[in-house]
Amino acid sequence: MLRDSRFHIAGCASALPRTAVPNAVLARELETDEDWIESRCGIRNRYRTSPEETTLSLAVSAGRALLDEQPDFWPDLLLCSTFTPEHLLCPTAPAIAEQLRLGPIGAFDLNAACTGAAFGFLTAFGFLASGLASKVLLVASDTPTKYLAQDDRSTRILMGDGAAAVALEQGGAAGSRVLSWLTGSDGSGAQNFFVPHGGSRYPQSIQHGATRSLAVQMDGRAIFRFAVSAGAAMLKRLCELAGVTPAEVTWVIPHQANLRILDALQQQSGIPPDRWVINIGAVGNTASASIPIALAECMASGQFRKGDLVLIAGFGAGLTWAGFLLEW
Repeated sequence: MLRDSRFHIAGCASALPRTAVPNAVLARELETDEDWIESRCGIRNRYRTSPEETTLSLAVSAGRALLDEQPDFWPDLLLCSTFTPEHLLCPTAPAIAEQLRLGPIGAFDLNAACTGAAFGFLTAFGFLASGLASKVLLVASDTPTKYLAQDDRSTRILMGDGAAAVALEQGGAAGSRVLSWLTGSDGSGAQNFFVPHGGSRYPQSIQHGATRSLAVQMDGRAIFRFAVSAGAAMLKRLCELAGVTPAEVTWVIPHQANLRILDALQQQSGIPPDRWVINIGAVGNTASASIPIALAECMASGQFRKGDLVLIAGFGAGLTWAGFLLEW
C-alpha cells in the first residue's frame, strides 16, 4: 500500500530557543578549550532553553511558523515526536493541538529518541496511505539540555534544544513516492544513552530523589559503534530495497548525532560527501528534531528538485533506527 501511494510534503518550519551557546561560552562553563570541543564533535554552537522555554513552547512555535506559511493546511492528525515530554504520563501532542487551535483532532506522542522523527514520517505515511488521515502535522520537539549534568562534558558539548513541524498530506500523481523503508531496534543497548531514574523502574521519590541518576548517562564509545554500524547498514539496505545505487542518491538527511559519526557514515555508505545535508555545527544534536530542522533548511532554500532521491536516516537511543528513501 505504501509503495502505491503518493504524498506531498507541503511545508516545514523550525524553532530554536532564544539563547545560543557557542563553544566560547561552553568552554568557560566546562573549564575546557573551544578547539577541543569542536575537534570532539564538530559542533561550534548549540541552543539552550531557558526555564520558561519548554518542549511544548518550542513545538508550538514551530507549528505556528508552519501554519503561518501554510494557512490552508488543516490537519486531521497531529503526531509529536519527543523523548523529553512536557509532563510524564500525559502526551504533549494534545497540548500542541490545543494551543494551535486545531480543534479536537487526533493527537499522540511517539518516543523513539533521536530516531523519533523518522518513525514519525513513516507513521504519517501509513495513516495517509490507509486513508485514516488526509493531512498530518508532524512535530518533533526535544529539550535534552534540561536533562544534562552540568559537569558532564561528554553530553553538554553535543546536545542542543530545538523543534520542527512538517505538513504532510495525500498527494496526487505529482506527489512524492516512498521507494523503500526500514526500521529496527536492539534493546540490549538501552543503557548506552538513558536517564536511570524518573520512570516506573525507579520513580522519583524520597528514596530516589533529584540526584545524578535523573541526568542523561551516555556510553559514547558504544553509541559511536552502534550508530556507524547500524547507520551504514541501513543506508546500504535502503538503496538495495529501492533498486538504486548509493551514487544515485541525490540527498541524505541523517540524524545530526556528531560530526565524527557522520564522517564515518559518509566513508562507509558509498554516497558522495557532497550529497549529505549537515548542519550540526550550527545547532548541535537536537535529538528527534534534528532531521526535520535540516529538512526545513533544505526546503526554505529550494534545494530539492522533482525526481530527487532523498534519503532520511535516523538512529538513536533504545537502541533504535529507521529510515526511508523518497522520490521527491
